[in-house]
Amino acid sequence: MFRIVKIEKPSENDHGVIYNGMNEYAAQYGMEGTGGYFFAAYDKNKKIIAAISGFDNFGTAEIGGLWIAEKYRNQGYGKALVVKAEAWGREKGCKVITVFTIKNWPAFGFYQNLGFKIEYERKGHAQGTIGCYLIKEIKKT
Repeated sequence: MFRIVKIEKPSENDHGVIYNGMNEYAAQYGMEGTGGYFFAAYDKNKKIIAAISGFDNFGTAEIGGLWIAEKYRNQGYGKALVVKAEAWGREKGCKVITVFTIKNWPAFGFYQNLGFKIEYERKGHAQGTIGCYLIKEIKKT
């Protein structure tokens, strides 16, 4: 019998076990490993006011999270960060970029305005909402 333990606040090293293990496994199949990105905008006090993070999911650039402090929303930070994520994906050779959001959240329309299309929808999320996986082709420059 083995024991499984919940780690309340996993460290970078804890996450690294998964990351490194996946990359080693993918290498057996001739696939490049995953990699991640994190882009941020700072205010004059060097505090993060907007950020995006994600990863290369074996050839697909994925947006894992995008956040803009409320007072900085609707000022172009979100679009600029998504453009950076797309450029990162392009540099890695990714053909598409994807993101998950809830259909009735403002982010859904935001991503559609940037050219993302619904790849598929899934029911069963909190409060009866519909989750949407969106996709956009990364064009070569």
